[in-house]
Amino acid sequence: MSEIEARRHIIAELQSLAERVRELKEQHRQKRPIVIEFSGSPKAGKTSSIYSLELFLKRNGFTVQVVQERASVCPVSDKQSPLFNIWTACMSLAGMVGVLENKKNVVDVLILDRGIFDSLCWFEWLSSYGRMERQLKDSAEEFLLQKEFIHSVDIVFAFCASPEKSIEREYANLLTDKPGSIMNVKVLQTYLDAIEKTIETKGNRFHKVFKIDTTNKDQDQVGKEVTEKTLNTLREALMERIGYFEKTDDLMRVLNTKNFFEFKDLESWFGKNAIHFNFRDDVEKESSYLQPIPIAVISNNKNKVLVVKKSNIPNTEKSPEKDHLLPYIGGHTRREDVIAEDSEGFLDVCKSTLKREIKEEIGISVSLDDKLPNIIYTPFSEKSKKHLAICFKVTVDEDAKLRLDANELVLKKGNSKSGRFLSVDELVNEELEDWGKLIVKEFFGTEQFSLFPDSETKTHDI
Repeated sequence: MSEIEARRHIIAELQSLAERVRELKEQHRQKRPIVIEFSGSPKAGKTSSIYSLELFLKRNGFTVQVVQERASVCPVSDKQSPLFNIWTACMSLAGMVGVLENKKNVVDVLILDRGIFDSLCWFEWLSSYGRMERQLKDSAEEFLLQKEFIHSVDIVFAFCASPEKSIEREYANLLTDKPGSIMNVKVLQTYLDAIEKTIETKGNRFHKVFKIDTTNKDQDQVGKEVTEKTLNTLREALMERIGYFEKTDDLMRVLNTKNFFEFKDLESWFGKNAIHFNFRDDVEKESSYLQPIPIAVISNNKNKVLVVKKSNIPNTEKSPEKDHLLPYIGGHTRREDVIAEDSEGFLDVCKSTLKREIKEEIGISVSLDDKLPNIIYTPFSEKSKKHLAICFKVTVDEDAKLRLDANELVLKKGNSKSGRFLSVDELVNEELEDWGKLIVKEFFGTEQFSLFPDSETKTHDI
């Protein structure tokens, strides 16, 4: 196969994959942009790959925004000062947050030209050269590695090239061969070592880190790898992988004793069993799976409870939530809510999920520090047998500015009660589904509901 034929073959493959992803976009809603960070050593091909990916995505029907690196406009003149890299890290972080929080300008893909991971590499390099004190390095890293930041970064591409190849590329079109302060073999090699160490020590804090060595690769090969991984990540985001446990006899024996539990009643079981993730359609089909659903009962200072109603778009006919007012907010755990499945505790995953869900659905941020949930299980239909509510109680200020997501919830307008705070007396006059009835009964002490047909026995079929 000639070079031209090989290139045409790459283009055809990528365009076919892009078309399949676009078809998925017509069937599923993408809830946020996927974030791709480009990091790496000088002259490893990072900038060319960003341009290639951006152009490909735009010409194949995807919206893209690039947060450019700001090193060239940094007011810190000493490029080997820790403050230089702290400034550029903060500017990149501000750019990312600005795009993710701008609900008026939603894009499919956000590209970071250097970001959090890249800053960690430079901190490692500065530390190895004795230019950054350990305490400052640790503090800066701890800030950048907050879950709220790194959970949003879907892919890191760490570009590398041998020092000799980088220098060859640097001087290919220059009429000088004198080394610079960065562009010399020693410094480039120590920076490559810093990238390796950062991948080794911090890589597991990110969803995906791909090291791309461009020393012996041409731009088409690199572009294909980057574009394929980006499109596949978009596909995964659209198909949505949700969390589940496999039902066990021990767990079901406990769950079948009652409908409302303290977290401590099941804490030991959750501690021994890691949550798994798979595509939503596959999980929903499987009756032997139990899906944890973190939810929040949101009350204000007057002890009124926020109620919402799901819009018909995301609901299925079999959903117990359909056409009911819900005294809670929440949803499925998603793969993006956890970095390492085997290392993050169940409670941490639930809190990450719930903070994301609250932000997505009603547009506010909450703190779940030191809060423990209750567990609700109401297996009175085939659908509800597969779901376990992980229920937190959250209090917000009276003047909290709620911004309901019109794609998920019925908006507060006209006679609609969705998005309003109701008193307990008002709630008991509503036709609530099973979780809602238990919440009002257990959290607010009302006995005015006739709860369930079999509430006398509190036992149910597995």
